[in-house]
Amino acid sequence: MGALSVRTKYMTIVLLSALVVAFESIALESAINAADLKVFAVAAVPPLVGGLTLIGVSSRTTASFTRRLKRNEWAFFATLCGFVSGGVLLWFDSIGRIGASKEALLGGSSSEVLFVVVLSVVFLAERLSRWEILGSCLVVAGVSLVLFDEETMSLTLGLGEIEAILSSLLLAISVVMTTVMLKVHDLTPVSGLELFIPGVFLLCVGVAMGVITWPGMEGLLILLVLGIFPALGLLTYNSGLPKIGASLTSVLFSLTGIMTVGVALLLLAVLPEASLIIPGNLAVALLGGAVAFVGVVLLNWSPESRNPE
Repeated sequence: MGALSVRTKYMTIVLLSALVVAFESIALESAINAADLKVFAVAAVPPLVGGLTLIGVSSRTTASFTRRLKRNEWAFFATLCGFVSGGVLLWFDSIGRIGASKEALLGGSSSEVLFVVVLSVVFLAERLSRWEILGSCLVVAGVSLVLFDEETMSLTLGLGEIEAILSSLLLAISVVMTTVMLKVHDLTPVSGLELFIPGVFLLCVGVAMGVITWPGMEGLLILLVLGIFPALGLLTYNSGLPKIGASLTSVLFSLTGIMTVGVALLLLAVLPEASLIIPGNLAVALLGGAVAFVGVVLLNWSPESRNPE
């Protein structure tokens, strides 16, 4: 019973992470439209700010973490941050080519989940129970229904589609590598540096390539405030990795798509003039939400606790 309580606790925390990222997505879309923020600046500055925030609140443990890392561990962590940076870059470029809806269908809400599950089975020796396998399938199916767009859905495999899938693979690899790090290192410093280092890297690349256009004072303030979301989102997401495993964490996090739709509808109900895109077929989106909810119930149905050791 105690093991089940711990498992349920961290499943709830990961769902909170999905909700945070849902609010982040809507905030980013609103900020880009209202303040005319450039996508590359949005991709680099908030993670950097979020990383600094987590490093600041855990300065002693972060300093201890950096001192304890051996040379091979630094190489491992740098590689992890490289995968994060590459995944983020491909993610944003893919959105620019094929749109956020199709990218989400191909990427974080489907292929990334499958990549994480496969990589976790291969490298972390994780296993899902029968109920969890069924629940995982229902969650992915439900999210796909919510994100399905009849106008953009096609069988064409162009550069944008390839970028979306490759981005998912890179981010899935980073999730599995983070799980390995969190088995022996503290949560907050790992999460802080996992945001800070890619943020610095993307910022340097953007400045060197001349693709970052700095906004005015209002836009800069918005970028700084947006840093709260990646700090809280990654911290809560990473907290689930060593407790319930990378595959189950990833599947639960895929509910971000459904939650984003809900947040968008809520905001549009309060502010009808808000410039937000909702699924073209709302009935299908609601059906997807119901299917995914059943999947989450099944994920928490099995009394067996998985050991990601």
